[in-house]
Parts: sequence; structure tokens; C-alpha cells
Amino acid sequence: MPNCCTNPTASESTGKFFSKRSRSYARAFRKGKLEKIQRYLIDEIKKESLAGKTLLDIGSGVGKLHLTLLQNGAESAVGVDMSEEMLSQARSFAQNFGVESKVSYQQGDFMAIADSVSQADITMLDKVICCYEDLNGLIAASADKTKTLYALTFPANNLFTKFIFTAEIAISTLVRRGFRPYWHNWSIVPQLLEQRGFVLVSSTSQIMWQAALFKRL
Repeated sequence: MPNCCTNPTASESTGKFFSKRSRSYARAFRKGKLEKIQRYLIDEIKKESLAGKTLLDIGSGVGKLHLTLLQNGAESAVGVDMSEEMLSQARSFAQNFGVESKVSYQQGDFMAIADSVSQADITMLDKVICCYEDLNGLIAASADKTKTLYALTFPANNLFTKFIFTAEIAISTLVRRGFRPYWHNWSIVPQLLEQRGFVLVSSTSQIMWQAALFKRL
């Protein structure tokens, strides 16, 4: 099975899948809408001083997380996404918010281009690790780019969410869709980050998603 998303074909398919949805993501952000789980993560990050902090937003989409934090005092940000349309929307928002000089964007699969991505004080992955088959590899690569805080959202570990994901995986396989999500043993996420030198600071869980913030020891 190709290792989404380090396989070039899988990476391209993922980019196209999310490019088709970029306008709906942008419309929601334009209306000021952040998901509850995203607001939680932003509020937890803001408990730390943002002054002078650099951000790495992996799977950045239209920029909801890093652009919000830049407006709240962060120094600079790098957004990485497989979808050029998502990044185009993010660039437009950055310009509208007057922070375009503080942010740069790189298109591609993070695991494929990680060597070209600089370390940051704060790394964020919002609903990203469920897009990768290699959970361990993604967490290791992204944690190595993190100086202080590691923030992420990922599927809630319950039967309802597992059913939704399993159904989506089955449909994607049946229709031979290029992009498909992955269901992992989410309970090992804290352990994987602890092995990279982090400690859990805060976490919350909702019906579909959970969020966690880790700090490097």
C-alpha cells in the first residue's frame, strides 16, 4: 500500500482532493468561523507568550491557525500544504490581514520536503495525522522540527468516530479515490511524543476530534 503521503501519486491526489474544497474552507474562515476544537488549541497555545515565536503549520489549509496566532503576536509562520489552492487562499488571507511579510508557504508533502523546512518554536498539525499511513514517521519528522510546543488535533478514539472513518475508508477504496484517510491506534500519540522529549500539557476530546498540546522538556 502506498505510504500516504510520501508517495508522489498519493500526494498529488490528496492535493487535488483538498483543492476542490478550498473555497468552502475559505468561506468559513472569512465569516470568522473556527471549529470548537481549533479554538481550544489556539487558546491553549496563547497561554504561552507568542512574542518572538515562530510557527510551523503542517497541513495548513487556508491558514486558520497560523494566521490567527500571527494576529495575536507570533513573529512569523511557515505553512506547508499539498494543495496549491489551499495555499492560494491562505496567501490572500495573509495579505488581507496585513501579515503577508510574516508568513511563507511551501507546497508539498511535509515528509517529502522536511529537510527544506526550518525548525519552529511551535508546530501545529490540525487534522493531519489521519491523512498519513506512517503515523510514527510523521510524528517523528514533525517533532524534530519543534523547539517548544507541539499542538495537534486528530480523531477521537471512540466507536462512533471509528465507524465514520472506517466507512469513509471503505468508500474511498471502493471508488478508487486517490485520497483516503487512515485509522490508527490514537492512544499511542502521547507515547510517541514523549519518546521525542515532550510532555503533555493539556488535552480535550469531543465527539469527532480530540486536541492535545505538548511541550518539550
